[in-house]
Amino acid sequence: MFKRICFILMAIILCQGLLKAQTNMQIKKYSAQEVKDDLKYIYETLEKSTYDLFALVEKAEMDSAYHAINRSITDSLTVLETFRLFQPLVAMSGMSHCFIFKPWGEYQNIYLKQGGTVFPLDFYFLQGNVYVKDNFSTNTSISKLDEILSFNEVPIDKYMTEFYKNLSGPSDYFKNSQIEQYTFPRLYWLYYGECKEFKVKIKKKDGEELNIVLNAISGSDFEDQLKKPKSDKDEEREFHKINNTVAYMRPGKFLNADAEDDLQNKETFDNTEFCSFIDSAFTVFAKEGSKDLIIDIRDNQGGDNSFSDYMIAYFATEPFSISSKFSMKTSQMTKSFWKDVKIPQYQDLKKQIMSLENGSYLDVDLTYTEPHAESKRFKGKVYVLINRYSYSNSASVAAIIQDYKFGEIIGEETSDEVTSYAAMHVFKLLNTHMSVSYPKGFMVRPNGDTTPRGVVPDQNVLDDLSTDKDEVLEYTLKLIEGK
Repeated sequence: MFKRICFILMAIILCQGLLKAQTNMQIKKYSAQEVKDDLKYIYETLEKSTYDLFALVEKAEMDSAYHAINRSITDSLTVLETFRLFQPLVAMSGMSHCFIFKPWGEYQNIYLKQGGTVFPLDFYFLQGNVYVKDNFSTNTSISKLDEILSFNEVPIDKYMTEFYKNLSGPSDYFKNSQIEQYTFPRLYWLYYGECKEFKVKIKKKDGEELNIVLNAISGSDFEDQLKKPKSDKDEEREFHKINNTVAYMRPGKFLNADAEDDLQNKETFDNTEFCSFIDSAFTVFAKEGSKDLIIDIRDNQGGDNSFSDYMIAYFATEPFSISSKFSMKTSQMTKSFWKDVKIPQYQDLKKQIMSLENGSYLDVDLTYTEPHAESKRFKGKVYVLINRYSYSNSASVAAIIQDYKFGEIIGEETSDEVTSYAAMHVFKLLNTHMSVSYPKGFMVRPNGDTTPRGVVPDQNVLDDLSTDKDEVLEYTLKLIEGK
């Protein structure tokens, strides 16, 4: 019964996406009192509405940060300045679904158009180290995968520890994946503003260390260069035959591809288009006699499990559920959302939510999805490819398949945790009107493991950024061949 509204509606990146940046953003300042009122409102609302705001942080620590921020507000602030002040407080919760939506409108529609500049290197994180992912500067002494040792004369580990304070999420691993997705240059500007000159110390592959001064580059040029590379693992749906016995499918986002990802639009959750694609794929697999199936959900932002459950049911061998336990907290903010829910199958849950006293907890009845008819089911072996960017429902798909032993998981551990604080709702601040997300529920993965961790693959394989090969796919094909 918690399938759509009670679960994570879509991946955090999709919710904060750059494509959704406001187009009518204007610079406006809010008085110190208005900002303080918003600060009080956001903190009180999060405490009342989040499943447990202090589950991962001491209340006294968060209270202290709140009072320090309140004392620092002595003058009027813009939305961007307010965001920079508030987001570290919200991020202290340590929850990926507790965040303030990033004010990308000011970046896209004001800063870039006014000739704003950004840092010219993008970062990649691996095993505790920071590397150059892309070099957008004119300095040819910097190469891809050179190691970053320091940033602006601060050792990189210490610098990133401070930088992480701006990011919501349960772990540095999750935050690193967010930095890679949004890019370090954008996030640096978002949290700290413009800087014209940067000092970096790098280590070359041969061990040579270089101290380099880099000038900022045009933000518009940076954005143009980002658009040039095309990913081999985009979100378009596709399926094809790799060889006589192996089929490949990339299901894409678990939302309606014909809609615009608007959470308020019911068309976004219409799975007709998706189910038609899945039916077509498995019909072809059966016709071609495919014995092995590779499902690629790398770089997949997630979506709604009413989509993914339909796919899993094609190779499931028993009824399955997205979790072993799901509980939620009622609050006035949550009730304000549920009062308008008219979906028939959610009316019993709505009645519970609306009737319970604010601050009460309830366990939600689990629903199980039955496998498709025997005649339709795929009988071969299934391999699922994941990486750190398999977010939200995509991570849950991997967890279901792993926990029920429906297939083998290959690739890199997901940064999104599958036992986590989830089921987010959104509210707006009264004065600055910034949108804030909070998780009202707590979900435990299907096997009952309460360890806060992502999906650990059965076969751990990393892609090598220094090559154009797809090492994960190649490994999987060799595994199928028995090599």
